[in-house]
Amino acid sequence: MEDIRKILFATDFSSISSKAKDYAQFLRDKLNCELEIAHVFDPDTFNMPTPYYFMPGVETWLDDHINTMKKKGREALDALSEEMGDPRATFLEGKTGAALCEFAKEHGFDMIVMGTHGHTGFNRLILGSVAEYVVRHAHCSVLTIKPKDD
Repeated sequence: MEDIRKILFATDFSSISSKAKDYAQFLRDKLNCELEIAHVFDPDTFNMPTPYYFMPGVETWLDDHINTMKKKGREALDALSEEMGDPRATFLEGKTGAALCEFAKEHGFDMIVMGTHGHTGFNRLILGSVAEYVVRHAHCSVLTIKPKDD
């Protein structure tokens, strides 16, 4: 366990991320290691078919909506960091699993802590994409926290 010096807590602000946060803080305290928070905004979530199918102005509306979502994500990340005692918090953009794995490797994290189900409504499908991707591709250990009812 002395090899764990840096933990990355990945959050999507869901209830299971809140449980994962508790594990990340527990490990930080028990191992006396550094803890950082990361949230990934995936702009591809908002992909739409070619805009000519829509009314004029939809592109502007979509851009404004994406910018609003990014702002809310950054604000939620800052609030979570403050709640956790102000560890460093990083707002990333890209494909969630790949962005987390790349960030963890680039910054030398020894462990990633994250929930298995996120804010999607497609719980098993999303486990199949984000948490499973991270488990399979991360260079370091990954602790996944699942809901009690599974």
